[in-house]
Amino acid sequence: MKIEIKIIPDGLDLAKEIQDGTPVDQMQGECPAATQDLDLNLDNRQNAIDEYGYGPLNPGLDESGKNDSFWQKIADTFNTDIEAAKDSRCGNCAAFNLTSKIKDCIAKEIGTDSGADPYASVDAGDIGYCQFIKFKCASMRVCNAWVSGGPITDMNMEDDHEPCGCS
Repeated sequence: MKIEIKIIPDGLDLAKEIQDGTPVDQMQGECPAATQDLDLNLDNRQNAIDEYGYGPLNPGLDESGKNDSFWQKIADTFNTDIEAAKDSRCGNCAAFNLTSKIKDCIAKEIGTDSGADPYASVDAGDIGYCQFIKFKCASMRVCNAWVSGGPITDMNMEDDHEPCGCS
């Protein structure tokens, strides 16, 4: 069982608090605000870059060694080597939300105006949502807030989690 403790500002209805832990004043409909507001998402992502070392910019360059200086910083932070650091990505972080609900939120913001399938973009970047830093996050990146045990999926939400306010 998981027990969560949350601080709810006066005047907010606890019943409106949703399972992902985002207070209602930071929600847009049923979606975290950063999944619907590009500027907010970019601000939060920049915070992840500046404060938590989010990156690398292009994970596709990992094999060529062009990202080694980035990975060395991450390895130093976690007191490990580059190869172990590369095995610790957003995609296997306990804060990385890949639930269908979050994917729907991300796709909703992308929209279908261009005629393209928004889920194709979500899938191509393996984009999820960082529950810690509150931004849309690519699975092949990492940050200093990484913790083992993830990602959050529909399956483990059904198996392991109860909504806040449970016994």
